[in-house]
Amino acid sequence: MHKDYFSHNKWLALFFFAFVSLNFWWIGCGQKGPPRPPHRPLPPTVKDLSYVVDNQIVELSWKVPGADDRSASPPAGYKVFRSKLSAEESNCEKCPMHFNEVGDIPIPVKRSDESKPEKLSFTEGLEPGYRYIYKVVVYDEDGISSKDSNTVKFDH
Repeated sequence: MHKDYFSHNKWLALFFFAFVSLNFWWIGCGQKGPPRPPHRPLPPTVKDLSYVVDNQIVELSWKVPGADDRSASPPAGYKVFRSKLSAEESNCEKCPMHFNEVGDIPIPVKRSDESKPEKLSFTEGLEPGYRYIYKVVVYDEDGISSKDSNTVKFDH
């Protein structure tokens, strides 16, 4: 009876060890992916992009966003993107739009609140016969970008 007692405990210990091992394997086996940075608020988004065309020049303007959102990352600059489509390309509704960066407006780091501009603008020369589409993206000091602004479209 003494021998059966140890044999029974050996099987019970083996079963317990296997059960615990399988549970650790099952719990620890998740879908692995690339590491993600800690959540951080995006810079504020430009929402009021507008334009004025004067002769062969377009002037884009927008209000500096973020004065009312203290949780967002402060802007370090603005990137202006343009899509320039020929007449044939502008008639294609399902064709993808390709934007190219045409301007980068950095904000100096050491500025007092009184000297910060309320509105910014960007000017660029135009060529006739194209459809122009512009958008602005805000970026912070780490290079993290906001969502795209509203777009402005016009034929010239």
